Amino acid sequence: MKVHCKTNLDLDREHWPAELPALPNIGDYILSTTRWGTFQLKLEVVSITWKQLSDGIEKWVPEIELHIRRSSNMSITDFYKWYAPKVGRQVSSFI
Repeated sequence: MKVHCKTNLDLDREHWPAELPALPNIGDYILSTTRWGTFQLKLEVVSITWKQLSDGIEKWVPEIELHIRRSSNMSITDFYKWYAPKVGRQVSSFI
């Protein structure tokens, strides 16, 4: 199934799957297809919106919004402090 994954986090070097075997559930996790050594970013599915493709064909794909795990109570700043060293960047490059 074709999907479009998005996040409002500043993750310009992360890539997300364009196809999944099934529609995920809210609360499921999706791994980035980008590998940083042995590390792969895992974000939570927080919403799914069905969007029409913009190629003029009546075809719909799920737009899957990903974000930091809700139960972690991690702020976005805390996330970047955790994430930046894992991908070889400074926190200041995100904030």
